[in-house]
Amino acid sequence: MRLAVATVTLFVLAFGVATLFLYNRFEILNGRFREGTLRSFAYTVAHELMADPAASRDGHFGPVARQVIEDGGVYALLTQDGRLLAAAPGITEPLVAPEGSKARFFMLPRHEQAPLYGLSSTVRKTQPPLTIQVAFPNGPLVFDTVLEEFVQDIAWIWVPFLAGTVVVNLLVTRIALRPLRRAAQQAELIEPGHVGIRLSEGSMPDEVLILVRAVNQSLARLQQGYLVLEQFVGDVAHEMRTPLAIMKTQVAMAGGAVAQPIVEDLNRMERLVEQLLDRVRLGGLHVEADDVVDLAMVAREVTALLGPAAIARGLSMELIGAERPVPVAGLRDYLYRALRNLVENALMHAPSGTMITVAVEADGAVSVRDRGGGFGADLLGPGAVQGREFRSGREDGIGLGLSIVDRTMTAHGGRLELRNAADGGAIATMRFGQQPVSELPVLLHGNLALK
Repeated sequence: MRLAVATVTLFVLAFGVATLFLYNRFEILNGRFREGTLRSFAYTVAHELMADPAASRDGHFGPVARQVIEDGGVYALLTQDGRLLAAAPGITEPLVAPEGSKARFFMLPRHEQAPLYGLSSTVRKTQPPLTIQVAFPNGPLVFDTVLEEFVQDIAWIWVPFLAGTVVVNLLVTRIALRPLRRAAQQAELIEPGHVGIRLSEGSMPDEVLILVRAVNQSLARLQQGYLVLEQFVGDVAHEMRTPLAIMKTQVAMAGGAVAQPIVEDLNRMERLVEQLLDRVRLGGLHVEADDVVDLAMVAREVTALLGPAAIARGLSMELIGAERPVPVAGLRDYLYRALRNLVENALMHAPSGTMITVAVEADGAVSVRDRGGGFGADLLGPGAVQGREFRSGREDGIGLGLSIVDRTMTAHGGRLELRNAADGGAIATMRFGQQPVSELPVLLHGNLALK
């Protein structure tokens, strides 16, 4: 819009300057042409009148004299002493008093008509010399004609030329800034889980390329700092695994009334350590086009692993829809840990004596439902899990498991959906993109054979 306004303003100023210049030039040329025309008419009329001075008095005029009269002009042929020899009809005296032999231009006022602009000049070819006076209505005859032709034939071209130039400038600018729009779309994808993204520098305007390169260098430094932090978290979590395992063994061997609560606390700490490790592993997650997982098999493995834990807590667990393969594009280990996080989250919050349901859907989704208190309202809106990385929205837990699942699904081109059931309880769904079964037959048969 600024470009369009600037272009229009420039054209208006250029048109105004050009018009003033042409007006001035036309005015000068018109004056010169008018004076030359008056001289030509004056000498031609004088020649006709001197040939037969009595003719005009009898109403017979030469062709040039007749043209002067028809154009609203007048003329008079005078002797040196100012006596009238011949004149246009209605002229009974000199138009102006002669002033020697020098030619001069004059203006005659008229009542209710345009004033007359004329020439008084001496005709030296006669002896004695005579004075001829010719006057025409004072109108910019030549100037008006030329200016009218200019407006009709030239000036109107500026309008489509201006419109075309504005359109072309806008299109060129839009095309030139297209790489910048692509860079903006790439920048929208940058987040803690995708710090390796860089803005494209190809075809970038030179004026913007410096800024884009500076942003890419800043992103590289941020990625390095992020990777160092991730590595630190991973190192800490890895170092904590062995002490926790030793503590669990020692407490279990000691026995006693307080042993079981301590073991449960250690189990929660151990789960937190595993989640931290999972969080670090997500930094290297990359799904290739030929990575295929049987979602039904993953669900069977997770429920088989955590089924005893559910029974120990007084819960029941059911698996629905895992009778047939459900192929999805992804990495088995990451999806296994993500689904395990959801089931463990349900185990922590489901009341004793209730059922936990793991359901596999044929269109590429798996959901985990418990009959607990449900998710808090702050976790049910779009993007709530990303925006509240360390809040679970429940009475217990820090929400790291949900964050891991959400990042895992984002890396797989899917999403994590959280909602509360109408009859109570929470439902967490890992939903993948559409993946036709016909594209994955060989790998599916391989997975089934391993079973």
